[in-house]
Amino acid sequence: MNFSFQKQNYPITKLHCDFITELLPFSPKDLENKVTFNRDHVIINLQYKINNNTEIILGSKIKIKHLNTFQCVSCKKTVKKLFDSFCFPCFKRKASADTCIMSPHLCHYMKGTCREPQWGDEFCYQPHYVYLSFTDKYKVGITRHSQVPTRWIDQGATSAALLARVTSRHQAGVLEHALKEILHDKSHWLNMLKKGNDRPSYDEFNQKVTEVQNWLKSKVKESNKELIVTTPPHLNLSNEIKLIENPVIVAIQFNLNENNANAKYKSINLDKNPEIEGVITGIKGQYLFFGEQVFNMRRHEGYVVNMEITTF
Repeated sequence: MNFSFQKQNYPITKLHCDFITELLPFSPKDLENKVTFNRDHVIINLQYKINNNTEIILGSKIKIKHLNTFQCVSCKKTVKKLFDSFCFPCFKRKASADTCIMSPHLCHYMKGTCREPQWGDEFCYQPHYVYLSFTDKYKVGITRHSQVPTRWIDQGATSAALLARVTSRHQAGVLEHALKEILHDKSHWLNMLKKGNDRPSYDEFNQKVTEVQNWLKSKVKESNKELIVTTPPHLNLSNEIKLIENPVIVAIQFNLNENNANAKYKSINLDKNPEIEGVITGIKGQYLFFGEQVFNMRRHEGYVVNMEITTF
């Protein structure tokens, strides 16, 4: 007996996941304090889905055929070429396609040059967290409060903890940029995949959190004025940088074969191979594994495909 799912003219989005923990539900605020949460760590196990309703199970056969057309992730217009998942007009005018999305410390909203100020109010001037995670190494990152723990899952982090809470993406970006003095802010995709579900021990990660927290406290105390950003007066936001003293450590368990360290992974894509077929042997972050071939779903956002998944 097998189950087959197929959809015509399906634009690829990133992989969706449901997370299952020892204790549900929890909020980002719960992860700020292990004492009040009565918990020093949380373990997350994952269930991945395509199209938000079809579960991906290891051992399933998947076939993806690109139809040589694309759909802009913003306006949904069908086009012949994408620019970072956008059509060219959206790439040039949408705030979500601006360079400050990748480099939030360069936010130019307060200079009056934001492409879409209302979108900035709704997206950028929301509570954000600065966090420490472990992917292929320790790294710093930022995320909106509503994206915890999804952001960690998407990037392939096996451990993570909150470091600070602020009221804007700009402020989070400034802190992240400062922390680059002692931490990386990017992962190497191949090394991240080879790490599999490896992670530092609880004690090792907790020690690193303490080390980074102490550095951050010192930096905020010494350079307070340089680190604090201004916010739009009409939003009436606090400029407080809330450093998190006792964060809960989150461990994330991906659906993987455990022996990955010696694998010679090769990235495959629909530009060179418009038809991809294989058996799913693992999922980590936004990557599907077909043995030693890996397919990055997020890199293909907006590609219109025929997709078929058969589960035996």
